[in-house]
Amino acid sequence: MWLGLVAFLAIVELFIVFVGAGLENDPRATLFSWPAIAVIGVVGLAGVWLSHRTGFPAAWDPAVPLRWRIGYPSLIGIALGIFLAVADSLVHWTTTFAETSGLPSFNAPFPGSLLFYPGGAIIVEVVYRLLPIPLLMWLTGFALRGRGREMIFWILAVLTSVIEPASQDLPSLRAGTELAVALNFAPDYLLNFVQAVFFRRSGFLSAIIVRVAFYLVWHVAYGNFICRC
Repeated sequence: MWLGLVAFLAIVELFIVFVGAGLENDPRATLFSWPAIAVIGVVGLAGVWLSHRTGFPAAWDPAVPLRWRIGYPSLIGIALGIFLAVADSLVHWTTTFAETSGLPSFNAPFPGSLLFYPGGAIIVEVVYRLLPIPLLMWLTGFALRGRGREMIFWILAVLTSVIEPASQDLPSLRAGTELAVALNFAPDYLLNFVQAVFFRRSGFLSAIIVRVAFYLVWHVAYGNFICRC
């Protein structure tokens, strides 16, 4: 399953190189360079290996019902995307972000965004969860001799869920943007925490599906066709 997801990243890079559709000029496209894909592939594979040794289900564990692997993750991701889109239409956080980010636009252009964001969901999963949570659980397991594994997971889920909103939302915080940043920080934190829970409950594929569903609403549907930001 992991190698299949890495192959999808390669497809995204080939699309950028041979089709482009605006992505070739987006600085974020460097995430899909061949060296980056190679690093993500190796690091993610290490995360998968560690996750199997710390009690996480396999990506396609037959004991996990499809509603937990695909159904619930998709619904929650869509709900979070709708919430953030409605909030942004009221407080215009994307405008605040654009003023401080230096990027040409908040969202990658359509139709390349249909590939870009699912690929991005795979990449960020490695950085935020697939490697750090199992790795730290594995290391602390030695120190604690296998005791308190579930408690360690919940502590790591709470702490690692802060990484994305703190690094992406808080830099936009300044006088007059407090509400906009708060309304973006809260669902971003919840998104990451829910992904950690699904990772533990249903395997890393379900965690990625949460973010893919979220991205398709937030970045593609809302970003490309409603706010056009």
